Amino acid sequence: MKYNIFQFLENKIFFNENIFQLGKYKKFKVIKTHKNNTSVIYFKKKGFFRKLSNSKSGIEKIKSEYKGINWYLKKIKKKSKKIILDYKINSDFAYIDLKEIKGKKIKSWNSFKENYNYLIKVIKLYNRYFLIEKLSYIHGDLTFDNIIFEKKNLHIIDWEFFGGDKSVKGYDITYLVLSAACLPHITGKKFTKEDEKLFSRVWLSFINKKFNKKMLLNPFIFFKKKIKSDPILSKSYRLSKSKFFPFITDKQHQKKILKIIHSLNYEK
Repeated sequence: MKYNIFQFLENKIFFNENIFQLGKYKKFKVIKTHKNNTSVIYFKKKGFFRKLSNSKSGIEKIKSEYKGINWYLKKIKKKSKKIILDYKINSDFAYIDLKEIKGKKIKSWNSFKENYNYLIKVIKLYNRYFLIEKLSYIHGDLTFDNIIFEKKNLHIIDWEFFGGDKSVKGYDITYLVLSAACLPHITGKKFTKEDEKLFSRVWLSFINKKFNKKMLLNPFIFFKKKIKSDPILSKSYRLSKSKFFPFITDKQHQKKILKIIHSLNYEK
């Protein structure tokens, strides 16, 4: 296959401009992403993002993205046509066009206290739509980086890890809350007494919902095992361990979080 000089330097992937139908668009911007064998370009005038790849692993991620978004939108009773504008896949290439969602992105390195009210909004969404089955498909990397907030709604994005093994009820929302307690620390912020109090309140609510006990008692071990064993998550882990915060949270902070968790009443 002959390629034009169309190269996204970040992932060192060459693309045929005609295959990806980019010639009809005059202006676009390359968006920086994690090393995952896919690239993202943004068409501001048209108001959409295109994720694309011509590598085997990248094609699989785009396929997962398509399945995950459809599953998620069906759960929250929204039509996929309003979000997925186009989708093409074959053995050589794949791309998915996603409508730009205009809203607020919350910084994952904000303190737990700063992000607490936003956490409650996501928890309410999960309580309403995602806590019915004991085992369920998962997003796999739910942090504030993958959520967009509007005035009345919120949108969970980036479903490239969808389609692996099902996991226990509450996996994603527990992962999100733990990330809100760890990512600020990783970037150098202190976990204050107020942060501890709010974290305890949320974690106790998970205990009362009877989420998986192993996940709640030692979430770091639980999530690490899941990520390493899951057929989809493990591929990304091998590519870049830093993609998943449980592996880069220092032991001292892990001990602090676990001490808070173990002080809660698990018999309640």
